[in-house]
Amino acid sequence: MKRTALLLITLLALAGCVEYDEEMWLNPDGSGKATLRLVHRSNYENTREIMAKAELPGIHLIESQVSRSGRNVIYKISYRFDSIEAFNNVNDRIGEADFWGKFTLNQTDEGNMLLKRRISLGSQEEEYDSEDILEGIYSRQQTEHPHWNYKLHVPWRIVAANALAENIDYGKKTISWSFDTMQMWNKYEVMSVEMKKGLPWVAFLLGTVVLVLLGMFVNWLIRISRRSHLKDSIKHQEEKQEQQP
Repeated sequence: MKRTALLLITLLALAGCVEYDEEMWLNPDGSGKATLRLVHRSNYENTREIMAKAELPGIHLIESQVSRSGRNVIYKISYRFDSIEAFNNVNDRIGEADFWGKFTLNQTDEGNMLLKRRISLGSQEEEYDSEDILEGIYSRQQTEHPHWNYKLHVPWRIVAANALAENIDYGKKTISWSFDTMQMWNKYEVMSVEMKKGLPWVAFLLGTVVLVLLGMFVNWLIRISRRSHLKDSIKHQEEKQEQQP
């Protein structure tokens, strides 16, 4: 009975989540910034929740706008985060709609960086009972199935990603994902991208300076060698002239 009551609350919350769009820029040190647009069906604007999230350690609010369009409340938020850990600690969600998710960043055996982000919708429990059936019936009766859209700017060269080919821009180092919430019910999705680190610009600059200096040194040795050879030739000619009667 208790789970049924929680289920009804969750379903009402999910019905209110209309749309989610996010664009994020990730830095090499794990910090970054993001802008998001959340459209939520609600009778009131929850600005206090935004300020509460902005006060969390490692989270810095840049700008927030709240507006209304009919029955929908539209939140537009820009923020910075100091680290992936700070981002994960926010763990924002509406009921069981975990569009925020959590990041993991690990190094592969090949030395590449593997970034993953898991999001979910609905119950993630393995048991499937009559109440889970109720969720399924509810989801099929929904006429609106909002999409959750994500765009990520990564700091390193993209090796591979589990996005559609047309949504991967290797030159600009961006990946986009879009999820239909109808297909996500009682499931989770994982966004992943494998990246290869390049040489830092400082190392590249130092390498260039070393090559230039090495080239100058080799050129100097060649010039010294030529001068020495010329002096020996002149001296040899002078000695030859002195020996002539």
